[in-house]
Amino acid sequence: MKRVLVTGSQGFMGRHLVQRLQGRGDLTVLEFERTDSPAALGEMARRADLVYHLAGVNRPLDEGDFDRVNRGLTLALIRAVEAAPRRIPIVFSSSIQAVLKNPYGISKRRAERALIRYGLRHRVPVYLFRLPNTFGGGARPDYNSVVATFCYRIAHDQPIRIDDPHRTLRLVYIDDVVAAFEKLVDGPPAAGNRFYYAVDPVFAIGLAELAELLRQFKNSLPELTDPSRPADALRRHLAETYRYYQSLP
Repeated sequence: MKRVLVTGSQGFMGRHLVQRLQGRGDLTVLEFERTDSPAALGEMARRADLVYHLAGVNRPLDEGDFDRVNRGLTLALIRAVEAAPRRIPIVFSSSIQAVLKNPYGISKRRAERALIRYGLRHRVPVYLFRLPNTFGGGARPDYNSVVATFCYRIAHDQPIRIDDPHRTLRLVYIDDVVAAFEKLVDGPPAAGNRFYYAVDPVFAIGLAELAELLRQFKNSLPELTDPSRPADALRRHLAETYRYYQSLP
């Protein structure tokens, strides 16, 4: 049975991916969490046939943690898989911010470069996904997901803040991300540019439009029980996400 390692397995993306992979029935899923030791990472990495590297930080209290965790943990993972008796492919959840010069973007870009060097050095597949804002049930409100924050606050009659109502968000739905990742269990994707791959579809919506749509959901709860509504994919996924946060205390 193939063994896959998921780092950051208790995070938003990690929980969804672990659930999907465990549901297949043909995989052993190894989970690396924030509280696990470096030795545990090494032991699990050496046993894995494929690694999903999702662990990282994007809002640390100490800015230095961007580099220590996002790049440092990636380097530790690379050292661990290089100690394995076989070459192990790695899937990395990067960010569209990797092109920016902020501390988070720089740390993600450095992690990408380390993984590319690993792939070239050992001629092993490396899959880098520069994800835009990922939304869906389970993301933490008031942390790093504007969709989660808006959904929770509107559902619970709390104020939301919109600094730039004309700002456009690029979004991917968590189920689409997980589906793209899962396909890599069975082999490389048909399209990509060797290292960089994308999740489809990518949605676009303005901040003010997003807030108004979620307010409509709040005022039209009976309609949300009809699986045929909302008709288009983004509205449907946002409605599903809104229902999740509405159910929270």
